Amino acid sequence: MTKSFGKTQALKEINLDIADSEFIAILGPSGCGKTTLLRIVGGFIEPTSGIVSLNDQIYSGDGHMVPVEERDLGMVFQSFALWPHMTVRQHVEFPLKSPRHKGMSEKEKKEAVENAINCTGLKPYADRLPGELSGGQRQRVALARAIVGRPSILLMDEPLSALDAELKIEMRREIQNIHKLTGATILYVTHDQSEALAMADRIIIMKDGAVEQIGTPREIYMEPQTVFAATFVSRCNLIKGSWNEDSFKVDQENVMLHSSTVPWEFRNKGLYPVRPEQLLISPEGQGMPGIIANKQYNGREIHYSVQYHDQILTVYSSSQTEFDPGDRVSITLTA
Repeated sequence: MTKSFGKTQALKEINLDIADSEFIAILGPSGCGKTTLLRIVGGFIEPTSGIVSLNDQIYSGDGHMVPVEERDLGMVFQSFALWPHMTVRQHVEFPLKSPRHKGMSEKEKKEAVENAINCTGLKPYADRLPGELSGGQRQRVALARAIVGRPSILLMDEPLSALDAELKIEMRREIQNIHKLTGATILYVTHDQSEALAMADRIIIMKDGAVEQIGTPREIYMEPQTVFAATFVSRCNLIKGSWNEDSFKVDQENVMLHSSTVPWEFRNKGLYPVRPEQLLISPEGQGMPGIIANKQYNGREIHYSVQYHDQILTVYSSSQTEFDPGDRVSITLTA
């Protein structure tokens, strides 16, 4: 599937198979095409070439374009999109008024509304207006409205980006619980790596309209296949040097590293990827020399920025031993 706007190609040869009940996070920086991909699945825009289908039904392409309201989808947006004059219950009831649900009896609709309200924890607020709700409660209303019709697919476009840090973590759990309860397939667009790693079954990393890597959160974090995937998700440090088969000689140091699993893109560019928690800081001695440039205390660990020649290396270290900006240190790799 491709999508072009005039001479600009927003999506380049996207080819994806998504299993029933899978939670897919589409991750990438602004402008990479992730929201365009979601809008094509939702039916808001048509692909330039290719097909979007659910099971055996073609939704878009090949001369077909099923309208948004006829697709078996639920949608949750960043903006909540709530009407100020409607109560929580009225918001949740609203999707069931569409022709797609004309086969449901009034009893079934009432039960569906109650289930959606209960599973999102909104029962005490069912008769309140949006202006009487907190940000997290308003987001729950948007979730309840999206799931009330038991859609096959839930589309979520950065739904937590407007919430504060504490509420984001709480709402991640809510979304995971809703995924388990409904069994819906979820396509979740985000630029937040921690959100994708915490919730998804698989992550699609996008860059410049193309898929950079697809894998489980563990695969994406532990085995990045490209420089972009390594630095965007794993926060990898890229040590400069030269490869000789599976041995790597660090530039300007008498330090040899060994790996048979580093992908070819890193080898061809003379780079060795190292995640922040794989580096150890010790007082000046053997290892790669550095100077502590910045220190951020994070409870169980301290995040250091270490000046190493012309690079800044990121190191996550336990808070048992502390170093201060300006300290000269040695950096080594964990086993």
